[in-house]
Amino acid sequence: MTYAEFQQAVRAKRFAPVYLLYGDEDFLIDEGVQAITEHALDPGMKSFNLDVMDGGKVDAKDVVAHAASFPMMGPRRVVIVREFEKLVSAESAREIVTAYINRPLESTCLVLVSLEPDFRRKPFTDLKKKATLVECKPLYDQYVPGWVADRIQRLGKEANADACRLMHAYVGNSLRSLQNEIDKLFIFVGERKQITSEDVATVVGASKGYTIFELQSAVGRKDAKEAVKILERMLTLGQSPQMMIVMLTRFFNQLWKLSDLERRRIPDSEIAREIGIPPYFVKQYLEFRSNFTTAHIEQNFKALLEADTVLKTTMRDAHLVLDILIISLINQPTEAVPLPL
Repeated sequence: MTYAEFQQAVRAKRFAPVYLLYGDEDFLIDEGVQAITEHALDPGMKSFNLDVMDGGKVDAKDVVAHAASFPMMGPRRVVIVREFEKLVSAESAREIVTAYINRPLESTCLVLVSLEPDFRRKPFTDLKKKATLVECKPLYDQYVPGWVADRIQRLGKEANADACRLMHAYVGNSLRSLQNEIDKLFIFVGERKQITSEDVATVVGASKGYTIFELQSAVGRKDAKEAVKILERMLTLGQSPQMMIVMLTRFFNQLWKLSDLERRRIPDSEIAREIGIPPYFVKQYLEFRSNFTTAHIEQNFKALLEADTVLKTTMRDAHLVLDILIISLINQPTEAVPLPL
């Protein structure tokens, strides 16, 4: 059963008598355990029908005794055993647990948690046949922004794609760390329903000691010294070079759109909506736009594409490639610095 299928079944109150939650993503494991507890038990009955045990400190007979007990004043009992692999380290314990797994009590949800199950040995071989197995593994990079967007939506707000990608760039793949930053963002935006890239930069980026928007601002002002200093700090702290290129490309695309909007005398509120920035940033972006000719912006799109290609297809040092890129973005087209091939 996939993690999504597991969550769907639990929310629909379709419970299995034995679960094994395993894998390296402990945030999903904890969330899965919490889901079973919340949906299987009445809130007032948790003290009677919930048992949480540490596999390294409890005896297998005690686990089975609790699992084989009928619930009190409710339809279901939940027994959670963490570090299950420690519980079954002895052969006698494996035999006791295996016997229960083969004939579980239907009114009990026995939830076994193991970070390192060995499916070549009992009782894990029996669990593969008799229990509901849910693997909680870390997400691949390409799925993390989508997870962030879905998580924010489930909690009652919306975040655009740029905000979710930027969150991933700052925080990485740890779902627990991402959730912590989402919690901070919700406090920061208050009643506002939309979370923007600027919000992420302000809340998450500031806590990391750097933001892509600081780099954009330095480039927009044509402050090469400050831009290179910010760039080096971001790279040293683990910021993704590819994400910098994505966000800088977005920045120059916004400046490109500004030319037409400004010529048409569009009001600031509509400019903000069209290019995807808060209204109070419009004046600053208009100042940035005045620093770049159309030809210069066109040249910068080429430089950004070239840098992205070099990073993806060669082993060139990212620091050098991006240092040269930043200088090229700030210099006039006739002064553009060639990237190392």
